[in-house]
Amino acid sequence: MTGILTPSFHIYYSKQLNQLPRSIKIDIWRRLTSRKHPLSLKQASNIHPEVEDLLNKAVENYIKKKKYQKMKGPKGTESISSDCETLPRQENEELYISKQVLEKRIEELLDLQEQYKSREVAMTRSLEESGEKVSQLSDSVAFFKSMIPDTRKAITSAEKSIDMLENKCWHLEDIISAKDRKIIALVDQISSHIRYSDITIEPKIYSSTYERNLWAKRHSESEYDLEVQRKYTFRLTSSIALKENSTH
Repeated sequence: MTGILTPSFHIYYSKQLNQLPRSIKIDIWRRLTSRKHPLSLKQASNIHPEVEDLLNKAVENYIKKKKYQKMKGPKGTESISSDCETLPRQENEELYISKQVLEKRIEELLDLQEQYKSREVAMTRSLEESGEKVSQLSDSVAFFKSMIPDTRKAITSAEKSIDMLENKCWHLEDIISAKDRKIIALVDQISSHIRYSDITIEPKIYSSTYERNLWAKRHSESEYDLEVQRKYTFRLTSSIALKENSTH
């Protein structure tokens, strides 16, 4: 704002500037920087054809004005009244320019403030959302961490259960194998018993002396009794042995 109100013409225009009062310099600077299509401060502060044109015209007009005042006569009440009228007018112009510049600057500051507020609100919302997400992630991590000991215990317990089941399976396999062997032995015994339980078939081994004598009698009867031969089945070796025993 100070740069807008304070003229900062290039040193190239020192000749023209030295011929003009401060009020006219300020007025020229205002016209260059505050008109409808103004120059930038950088353009107005450098060598520029529009700057040079305005300064030359202002010098020419100022010289003409001074000549006119001299032609009106000696310095007196007219020059004093002219100066009195000129000074307030110049001060009012400067104040008006300052007011316009201040109002424009205030509008820019208000716009910047609104932009800042909107960005601040957006950043606050973003931070709140990020905070919520971080909080949710922290809760999830804490929850899964709390599950780790129980999971380890469950895994250890499952491993123990598996070991116990494997041991039981091996034990059951041993029991089943032993039972299978017993069953096979029993089957063999039953088969043997069934095979020799028929009283019409002569056994390989006699269970008693009575049975031996009984079969010896049947052998002797079978020699002349066809019914006995059909009814009983004799062992050849047993018949030969019984005959030898009968001859003795």
